[in-house]
Amino acid sequence: MTPVVLSTKLLNKDQKSCLQEAEFYLEEYNAITIDLLDFTLPQGFDHYIFTSKNGVRSYLQHLKVNALPHDPEKRCFCVGQKTKSILEENGLKVVKMAENALELANFITKHHQNDEFLIFTGNRNRPDLPNTFRRETIHFEEVEVYHTSLVPRKLEKGFAAILFYSPSGVESFTRKNMIGNTPVFCIGETTAKEARKHCEHVVVAEYPTVDSTIQTLIYTLPTLLKQ
Repeated sequence: MTPVVLSTKLLNKDQKSCLQEAEFYLEEYNAITIDLLDFTLPQGFDHYIFTSKNGVRSYLQHLKVNALPHDPEKRCFCVGQKTKSILEENGLKVVKMAENALELANFITKHHQNDEFLIFTGNRNRPDLPNTFRRETIHFEEVEVYHTSLVPRKLEKGFAAILFYSPSGVESFTRKNMIGNTPVFCIGETTAKEARKHCEHVVVAEYPTVDSTIQTLIYTLPTLLKQ
């Protein structure tokens, strides 16, 4: 019987093909929605922090809507390879890319104690960065540039595995569903931490990308199903 896996995010054609070739049947839906916001860009900061690609997209939209050129002298710090790629594709200099916000906060604390930072944030961002900066007396300001909304949906069937890509996705799913003994595959440790509140069988992707999460499931789930 073909295992049915659930993705809490709509996947692209290549990602779907990977699962199909591995003989998994995919069901998918968007457990969250992202809305980019209008915002006023605070001035006087030469160091920008982006904790997700959504923050970058909103910043780039702000520049486009207001017919503003991007400043190549801005020094960017970010979380995640996808975020880094979007920044560099748009001519922005990335000083440091970290796997999560806490790792980035620790790096800045050690190497940029006296610099001032503007954090591009969403309404549901974790407080790791601002809490660390306050504790270490690093000057910063936050600007909310996107809004994450939960889209809870009751699902009437069980799955061989569930793919999660953010803590908000986990929260949205568990608003109306139980995970139970179903193995879950998470894009990173921050998402896994939220998932562990609801289940024990949590696997973290080797790299914090959607593709890596899918590959981790393909390589790992058949063994789990045999146990």
